[in-house]
Amino acid sequence: MTLNPIFLSDTVAYNEPMSFADAIPFGVQTVLLGMGVVFAVLIILWVVLSAFKLVFYKGSDKKEAPTKASPVTAPVQPTPVAAKTDDAELVAAITAAIAVVMDKPETSFRVVSFRRTASK
Repeated sequence: MTLNPIFLSDTVAYNEPMSFADAIPFGVQTVLLGMGVVFAVLIILWVVLSAFKLVFYKGSDKKEAPTKASPVTAPVQPTPVAAKTDDAELVAAITAAIAVVMDKPETSFRVVSFRRTASK
């Protein structure tokens, strides 16, 4: 049986430790083979996805004619919102509600901050 010297793995005896000079080309060959396989698979995926785009994409190829511009109207001014309720009253109401639920006097705790949540 003749060995093909193109592949270093054919000339390496696996039962003997490799010298550094033999290990470097073997490692380079392995790295190049691995990178080649990865890039080949990436290219195949790219081609398949491009084919899917051509087959399944439902984009409009026709450009729509520009429509006539509608007359410009003055911007709508926002209506003033009713004045916000006094935060002190809100804190007092929250404190009273917590005191009732916890069944403790209002002086046993202090409401430091509160945050509004989105209501449904």
